[in-house]
Amino acid sequence: MFLKQLQWAAEAYEFEKNITRAANKLRFRIAGEQGINLDVRSCKYRINEAISYFNIDNNIPIKVWQSNIADRYADLAKLCIANGNYKIAKLCIDSELESRVKSAAAAEAERDWAPIFLISTNITPEIAGFSKKNMKTIGKKSTEGFYINLIESFPIDKDEKRRLYLDANITDVEPIEEEQNEE
Repeated sequence: MFLKQLQWAAEAYEFEKNITRAANKLRFRIAGEQGINLDVRSCKYRINEAISYFNIDNNIPIKVWQSNIADRYADLAKLCIANGNYKIAKLCIDSELESRVKSAAAAEAERDWAPIFLISTNITPEIAGFSKKNMKTIGKKSTEGFYINLIESFPIDKDEKRRLYLDANITDVEPIEEEQNEE
């Protein structure tokens, strides 16, 4: 019965985001379908449990929340204007503007993080900010065992080290490891 009430609580919250009003709807549904008379506080608890259990609204981006809040402020402003509360309507409109600005900032921040790929034959590694390396220096480091010592110093397992050796095209390390293991 409790699990059914949690399901109904999630459904009520889906259509009514105000927890008190959703709790009242849940209360009437439980009374009608299960014949149990719960108080509003228990129904609020059921709704909060459903939100937690089903992870409702946990993955909605902030830009959507801010946009939703701005829409609600706009609705409030319309109601205030209809009732002649122009001061409160002005406050609602100002709050709506603030929420829309926050929503736009969140959307812009989300858009700006994406990587930009430049695909062109005119761009060289030096233009992209990489320094040019001397091939003789790289070859000397390789023959002196710099890269072998570097890979050996990594705190990773032997399979990963073996993969790094293959990626670096270092083939003379395998027999050295086997000789050390035999001794």
